[in-house]
Amino acid sequence: MSLISKNTPRRRTAIAWLILLLALLVAAALALWPRPQAFEIATVDRSALRIERSDRGTTRYREVYPLLAPVPGTLERIVLEPGDALTAGQAVAHIRPLTAVPLDARSRALAEADLAAASAALRQARAVADSAGDARARLEAAAGSALVSERELTVARTSEAEAIAAVAVAQARRQQAEAQLAIAHPDGQGRLTLTAPVDGVLLRRVVQGEQTVVAGQLLVEIGDPRTLEVVGDFLSQDAVGFIPGAPARIEAWGGPPLAATVERVEPLGELKVSALGVEEQRVRVILRLDQPPAALGHGYQVEVYITVRAIDDAMRVPVESLRREADGWSVWQVVDGRLRRQSVQVGDSDGRYREVVAGLTDGDQVLRFPPAGELTGVRVRSPDRAVD
Repeated sequence: MSLISKNTPRRRTAIAWLILLLALLVAAALALWPRPQAFEIATVDRSALRIERSDRGTTRYREVYPLLAPVPGTLERIVLEPGDALTAGQAVAHIRPLTAVPLDARSRALAEADLAAASAALRQARAVADSAGDARARLEAAAGSALVSERELTVARTSEAEAIAAVAVAQARRQQAEAQLAIAHPDGQGRLTLTAPVDGVLLRRVVQGEQTVVAGQLLVEIGDPRTLEVVGDFLSQDAVGFIPGAPARIEAWGGPPLAATVERVEPLGELKVSALGVEEQRVRVILRLDQPPAALGHGYQVEVYITVRAIDDAMRVPVESLRREADGWSVWQVVDGRLRRQSVQVGDSDGRYREVVAGLTDGDQVLRFPPAGELTGVRVRSPDRAVD
């Protein structure tokens, strides 16, 4: 009884310190014990995968008609503005003769004289042809008698053929004289009117105001909106996978995506320098729009997406889950709450997902954004939800 009462306070103090020490040790052990780390998890699944290649492109009217000055003269101011609608035969520009009035009158007089001479020559040729035809007909009628030899009949037929050919030459000379007169004196004011060759729109005016022009000078350009198409500019290694008829779409033009179809891949590759100064072999790919919008014009910038492969049921994994290794690709797979490196074989990618050929199965979980370094055996906190 005396021993218990003697040691009770000390024993109580020792027990208290022992309990406190044990609590500190437990707390330290819990603090130093590896805890599950939180990672963003993705689930491998099966879904449709559309493999596309994208690059820049521009729109263009396939049919563009340049309007040139056929003769030298003074071009009157063109009142039409770019974007104005035109109909075939509509007057676009007028060219007046140069201000050498005596020379213009002389040219007109010479053209009228040439036309008169050509008309007279044509009448003479026709008369000769008619006479040769009558002579040939009379000889053929008397061919049965001994009065007409075969040689005379042959000569008559040859003469008629020559006369008919002379008529054709005279007609051509008369047409030439008429065309010359039309240029020398096209209308009552001496102007030459240039008309639109087709229905379309005025793309641009090369000559802005009234001025003197020379023969062959470009005046305006007219485009046919019904021939709108898209010209994609792709890397040659991408273009080899395109085939005519492949589906495509047009985006980033200022409206909703537009359905298109690959019409042809040009065989010529051109060396171009990118904005970063990299030399690239580029190939032009022509696409036909299913329904061209009225707001899309000639020379607009767009983004072109061409489908090279469509997989209805592909095993896929987010591209950010994959790591490039020396011998291929790998992912960090979650197995029983811990990480392990898993080698995989992959296929094509659509930019967001990549096809998994081997190494994973449907429902497997992998890290979406794996950090650098070794993660084998690291515990993973069970996510509240998997990110697909």
